[in-house]
Amino acid sequence: MKRFIQYVLLAIIACSTGVSAQVSTSKWQNQVLVIDGDGSDWGSLPRFFNAESNVQYEIRNDDRNLYLILRSTDRATQIQLLRAGFTIRFKVKSQPPAKFSIIFPPKNMIGTSHMRNNQYDRNQILVDKTTSRPNIQPIDSARLDGFQFESGIITSENKNANSICFAKSKENPQQTSYELQIPLRDIYGNDFVLAEISKMPIQLQVDINDLSKQTSRSSMSGRRGERGGRGMSGGMNGGMRGGGMNEMDGGGRMEGGEMGEGMAGGGEMGERSQMDESNRGGDFSMSRKSFNINFKLSTEN
Repeated sequence: MKRFIQYVLLAIIACSTGVSAQVSTSKWQNQVLVIDGDGSDWGSLPRFFNAESNVQYEIRNDDRNLYLILRSTDRATQIQLLRAGFTIRFKVKSQPPAKFSIIFPPKNMIGTSHMRNNQYDRNQILVDKTTSRPNIQPIDSARLDGFQFESGIITSENKNANSICFAKSKENPQQTSYELQIPLRDIYGNDFVLAEISKMPIQLQVDINDLSKQTSRSSMSGRRGERGGRGMSGGMNGGMRGGGMNEMDGGGRMEGGEMGEGMAGGGEMGERSQMDESNRGGDFSMSRKSFNINFKLSTEN
């Protein structure tokens, strides 16, 4: 009887190991994908979905590029992506393993580092004309780490077909999408052979940063200060609140739904209203979320 139980336990462990080691396959992309944040040229909905983070995603490749799309229609996820930032990590299971990452910082951090280093560039800002009172918005940016030929900061303005580029949806307040294109040479070098590199599994991991009440207040306080305490009781009380908020100006919002600039037509106002409502309800927190998938490149053509 004991031996039978041991066999059963071994069988369960073997099955569990097989499930955890499951490797998906990237879908072959026949037509050119336009990296513009729209996502309509991907055709059907993304194949994969992570329930914890409410993120849909899809992986594709051709003989030159790896493509990735992240999509969410969940408002809380959109706010967290935008306000807290997130990181996309790739780990090629070669010998030794190769690691690469694309880091999307919190929206209120974009541009501030340049200002602190006295390297502020007026070309790095955009005017969001979708609101009745235009707000200065920094261009979406991300930081590359570990890639073979590209590193440092890139922006969504980059449309070079031979380089790493990304775009975020801007015209659909109900849905936030991030599209990415990564040349295979930036992962495997110039002399890669698709038939060979397709044998090496890749782990894709997405980490969405924690969003706390303090973070959301900091990123919104500047706009409240601009309103000069509007909506608060007048006199000294309103003036003090307006001034106190001013010094915490974060300068923007972030991915996910997308708010402000990332969201279409007045999404920024809707985001601010929802965030205010959440904060009035007590402590506001969205914990860190992470999901991953193992996949191999496709060689179908």
